Amino acid sequence: MRLFISADIEGVAGVVSRDQAGPEGFEYAAARQLMTNEVLAVVRGARAAGVTECVVCDSHGNGLSIIADRMPPGTWLVRSWPRPLLMMQGIEVGDYIGAMLIGYHAGAADSAGTMAHTMSSRGIRSVKLNGREADEAFISAATAGQFGVPLLMISGDDVFIEKNGPALGPVEQVVTKRSLGMFSGMSPSPDTVCAALEAAASRAVEARQKAPLVKQDGPIEVELTLVDRLAVEVLDFLPMFRRLGANTIGFRADDMAALNRAFAFLLFFKLS
Repeated sequence: MRLFISADIEGVAGVVSRDQAGPEGFEYAAARQLMTNEVLAVVRGARAAGVTECVVCDSHGNGLSIIADRMPPGTWLVRSWPRPLLMMQGIEVGDYIGAMLIGYHAGAADSAGTMAHTMSSRGIRSVKLNGREADEAFISAATAGQFGVPLLMISGDDVFIEKNGPALGPVEQVVTKRSLGMFSGMSPSPDTVCAALEAAASRAVEARQKAPLVKQDGPIEVELTLVDRLAVEVLDFLPMFRRLGANTIGFRADDMAALNRAFAFLLFFKLS
């Protein structure tokens, strides 16, 4: 049995600050360890329930946050950018019993949540798909759904879980910390969270027959509100984009894979 794991860092226990989010931060090395430990806990739990192979997609920042030499045999690690399916790269390769979203967080349009953002923390204010606000978790889950892969489990701060638990269906949920603000939070010990993740991953695999398939049918009308007004003006030069407002650009994607490719283009050229 194969399992897909998409891992971010902002929803990891103990991670609350930009000083932990990238190589320039003084606590990034420690945050990488915390993120890697949570992924390893999920892998252990999944294996205890019969999973034989895990594909782990490093979905944060430079795509090099998970410590590669700590991954056990039977684990594949997707790293770095650019890549056309972004946070779900690898979901298109082979068959999976399900997908898990680990260390995720609230979206850019949410009023609460530690380190809340969607795709680009400094560049994007809002993402809407067919008029509905969408965050990274929905985009990832619906991308998995396009490839016929159900969602088994999510983890992140309490604000993220409270919003996405009901929205994404009856999946295993692990709260890794309590959000106190944009750059503050209160976490249990990392060992406590890892134990909870390991147990939840086992339960999720065992209950996989009940897992929901999250779908977003195409075509998808995308509304993207950016911080940079000039970026919107320049994107409007291209035929696939249309300006909807001072800071809002629109485009149509045939499906979730096409939507991810459009985001990959925007993020690579730092227009968002």
